[in-house]
Amino acid sequence: MIIDCHVHFGGVDLHDKMLADQERTGVDRFNIVVTPVLGEASDPGKFADALWFKRRHPDSVYVFGGLDYTGLFDAGRDDPDVPLLEQLERIMALGCDGLKMLCGKPDSRKVIGRPLDGVLFEPLLARLEETRFPLLWHIGDPPEFWNPEAVPLWAKQQNWWYDASFPTKQQIDHEAHAAFEKHPGLNLILAHFFFLSQDLAAAGALLDAYPNLHFDLAPGVEMYHNFTRRPDEARAFFVRYADRILYGTDIGAGRHCTGPRRGWMVRHWLETAEEFEVPDDPLMTPDDRPPLQGIGLDADALEKIYAGNFHRILGRTEPAPLDSRAVDELIAKAGL
Repeated sequence: MIIDCHVHFGGVDLHDKMLADQERTGVDRFNIVVTPVLGEASDPGKFADALWFKRRHPDSVYVFGGLDYTGLFDAGRDDPDVPLLEQLERIMALGCDGLKMLCGKPDSRKVIGRPLDGVLFEPLLARLEETRFPLLWHIGDPPEFWNPEAVPLWAKQQNWWYDASFPTKQQIDHEAHAAFEKHPGLNLILAHFFFLSQDLAAAGALLDAYPNLHFDLAPGVEMYHNFTRRPDEARAFFVRYADRILYGTDIGAGRHCTGPRRGWMVRHWLETAEEFEVPDDPLMTPDDRPPLQGIGLDADALEKIYAGNFHRILGRTEPAPLDSRAVDELIAKAGL
């Protein structure tokens, strides 16, 4: 079995495209992660869309719910009303399988304006730790995104990098480590390998320090270029930590602008020792770096990365049952 632990769903009109891309990649089940509501520029319907999808495919689709930060931006409020703990309880009661947080991504961290280890998130993280409800948390971005001279070609063409108005990577990492230290029992998946692919020693030290912490493999394609530069070291890392790594693709990001072959890319890298080019994808190409080099893992390691670790984190093999009445009401309210 193969479970893609990290996909996005941009709306009900993309249902068939999502199924086709996952089938093409050979995926049996997938987990829709819901991005947060961050004011008027966000799409508040993504949570309902994700639950609509799971309602149609209750045996093969998981959902990690997202948070609504709208109260932070209410004009004139000295005590913004952002009931994150209440939102978590609702997410759990509806039948979601986990929580997705994006507050550590530099642009979201800038908009929210609150430290990851601060008072806004403390009750939420404490409850997540207490219940062991799974958390998939995007924290940071590739280190080169703070340097316009080093940012990869595909990102440079989209003017995607961070200037001095954004929190630094060092600040975000410091806050994240403080949160991990406060809550070592978090049942935690860090998206995109926590952007540590360039420093496998640091990645291993983090996994050793926090036994409940995991990485997913959703590209950032820089991850696979970093691994390719040290294929023997990368393979040894994946063999040693095969029970701490999850397959993910980020398929569906940007209203499903991501190419359908990104799943093939991750699988080909894991399963073969071949050299191959990065497939066309607006969030990975154009790419002027050398081809990728796979690490050819054995069947036991692949089974853990593809499904076993996700099942263990959830504590079950099937998607959580939905509260059908509550979900139907939410879907109807959203006009789906």
